Amino acid sequence: MKLLKWSGLLTMIILFASCGGNKSTQVGENPKDLKNYNTYAFLPNKNKITTPGYNNQEINTEIVNTINENMKDEGYRYVEDQPQVLVYVHTMFDDKVEVNADPVYTSYSYYRPDFYIGDYYKPFMYKDYYTIQRITGDNIDQIPYKSKSIVIDFINRKNNKIIWRGTTNDVEIDDRRTARDVRKYVDEIFKQFP
Repeated sequence: MKLLKWSGLLTMIILFASCGGNKSTQVGENPKDLKNYNTYAFLPNKNKITTPGYNNQEINTEIVNTINENMKDEGYRYVEDQPQVLVYVHTMFDDKVEVNADPVYTSYSYYRPDFYIGDYYKPFMYKDYYTIQRITGDNIDQIPYKSKSIVIDFINRKNNKIIWRGTTNDVEIDDRRTARDVRKYVDEIFKQFP
């Protein structure tokens, strides 16, 4: 009877642990190798949060600023010309589902050098962002991304492969505390960083 109680308790703990909203994936490289990188820049994402009721500019600005703070804390420095890591942010606040398969072959949003990019990316963006046409990643399982998710990909600039992915789901942002809420979710993603 005692064994049954303990096994039931263990099952409950495992069940609750698996229901968490945060996840990170190391893709194609040893997670320890991430420490060998020390420069980064943003790869702009033309997909914007267009959901009514959200302050899109404020949310995106806060995401970029919080990522910059976390990158500095991790020992990275921003360079616009030939960074080792490209940071690509996906925000999904609509009900659309995105699926990444194994292996991932993603057509990166095509940009011309004069194409409009949100102001929040401009001071931190990879200078030659428009040369990236395809992003790939090994060992990524099919993952449906739900509404109200933030996904941060680290991409090796030399081979355009995703080397790390961190996510958080069920993002709730209060209009009165937008900056604080966004910082909380981005910081949760970086807690997963190896």
